[in-house]
Amino acid sequence: MDDGLVEIRFDGIRYGWWKSAEVRASVDDLCASLRLAVTLPGTGKNLGITANTVIDVLIAGQPVYKMRLDSLTRSVSGDSHDISIEGRTLARELIDSQYSKTLSGLTLGEIAKQLCADFKVPLKVAAATKEVPEFSMECESPATSLINAARTANLLLYPMPDGGLILTEPTHAAPVTALTYGKDILDYEVVDEHSLRFSEYCVKGYDYEENEALSGKVRDKGIAHFRPMHLVADKHGHGTGGCERRAELERARRLARAHRINLSVQGWRYPAGDSWRLWDINTQVRVTIPPEGINDVFLIGDRSFRLDDRGGRTTKLTVMKRDAFVGEAK
Repeated sequence: MDDGLVEIRFDGIRYGWWKSAEVRASVDDLCASLRLAVTLPGTGKNLGITANTVIDVLIAGQPVYKMRLDSLTRSVSGDSHDISIEGRTLARELIDSQYSKTLSGLTLGEIAKQLCADFKVPLKVAAATKEVPEFSMECESPATSLINAARTANLLLYPMPDGGLILTEPTHAAPVTALTYGKDILDYEVVDEHSLRFSEYCVKGYDYEENEALSGKVRDKGIAHFRPMHLVADKHGHGTGGCERRAELERARRLARAHRINLSVQGWRYPAGDSWRLWDINTQVRVTIPPEGINDVFLIGDRSFRLDDRGGRTTKLTVMKRDAFVGEAK
């Protein structure tokens, strides 16, 4: 199977022959990112990309993201020059900007729509969302506020091909395919990141209706030394049980994320019936690694399409148990 090219298109111009390329997306990030590099003869130009240019990114002929340029670097030496490009999807404005807004009596989906509309970022709400009595941000990053609110609701907010975002649940769908080490998996890493875990999680809030302070606390028995994580509640107007529930979610999510698998596969697509599909985040896959005793279904949290002169076309996947994205308290 020929996976084709990583190609960018803008203002009627097309570039597709890159020395190296990486297109990355994660369910934890509002933006997908792009890195491209090429060596060309002569002293070169800036490719005609400006700060306002919207770039269409295609992989194997399929549109994957709309982006804006973060940086373009030209390095000239002798009779050749290197060009390096970095960019992110349109939701980068929600990350980089500092903004103020107060809303009340709206659902999380409605709040997200209003914020995204202010920055002209497309948004698809694909999950039912509850009312958030008070939502306020003062000189803050909209992305931080939205991500915190989405996590509290056990939802994901991540980039879509139109450059915008989708607010949705972690998928319940069956695995799209199976990957086995020695057959499909080129290499893997089993990561135990103990720094993600804390001895106790304490969530503090305030009930403005009842005029009282709230808190909820849970422990991680696997961390014997004192290592606390204190958090401010992400929403107003819930009782002490709500704070404890939020603390339980944080513990469960961090425990699941502390144990993850990074793996590489050849190419950018997987077989789906009579066709081939590009790997995507928020899809499930069965992973079998006999030397580790692993044979289970995992959710794809991170995905990087890569191209270089060493490995050719490969995809790097980071997979975790679904609890890492839902944080279901047991």
